Amino acid sequence: MLSRLATRAAQPIISRSVVLGVRQASSEPAKTPASDVDPYEGLEDPAAKLPRIIAMKAEGPERDLVNFPRPVVKMHPDPVRLGFIPEEWFDIFYKKTGVSGPYVFGASFITYLLSKEIYVLEHNFYNGISFVMMMMILHYKFGPKIAQYADKEIDKWLADIREYQDYEKKAIKENIQEIHEYLSTMDSVKDLTNARRETAAAALEATYREWTQTAYSEAKKRLDYQLELTNVERRISQKNMSSWITENVLKSITPTQEAETMKRCISDLKSLSVSV
Repeated sequence: MLSRLATRAAQPIISRSVVLGVRQASSEPAKTPASDVDPYEGLEDPAAKLPRIIAMKAEGPERDLVNFPRPVVKMHPDPVRLGFIPEEWFDIFYKKTGVSGPYVFGASFITYLLSKEIYVLEHNFYNGISFVMMMMILHYKFGPKIAQYADKEIDKWLADIREYQDYEKKAIKENIQEIHEYLSTMDSVKDLTNARRETAAAALEATYREWTQTAYSEAKKRLDYQLELTNVERRISQKNMSSWITENVLKSITPTQEAETMKRCISDLKSLSVSV
């Protein structure tokens, strides 16, 4: 009963991780208040330093499961005889000596030990017999009740462990879902960033073209101003030059020349009128 209890109780302990740690002590005065100190600071997890073994979803092609099967933790111990002798030992004798072989061998072996005084029956031997008898009485009288109570406690503990595992699985699935949502959000942010980058590039291009058009307009205005200024200066020069020439020519004509010129013009007009 106790071996069964120990076997079942030790089964899930293999998968547990034990956290051990040593906190350093010092006589130096504390620099931070106790409320700001992390109680888990300095703790180390020895399991974190162990090499991680990746669980195989399927056995490898070279694995011999016939001759070397994967070990499985037994829920109940193997059957025994006389309270402590395994049943398989009797099966070994059955093939050679029959049913009485194991008992004859055991009695002969004990007789040999006692006759040769290899094992001496001192007072501790009788104390051991008394202890074994008491344990057998307790086992047969209270063993089933204790086993039933232990099984209930183990089942309750396993139920709590499974509930905690289900809770952790659910929490992990929720975390995975949140991570997927976050990754999708990050993809959206990436697209938004690219859109903003393209918008900024388009704005820079529009600003560049606006500034280029402004520079072109200002340069054209200045060139048009210089062209108009040159034309005005040329017209003023031509006007002044024609006025100066006309004035000088008029000054150089005498009244006699003017009268002769008038007569010649009148005669030319008369000749033209006659020819017409």
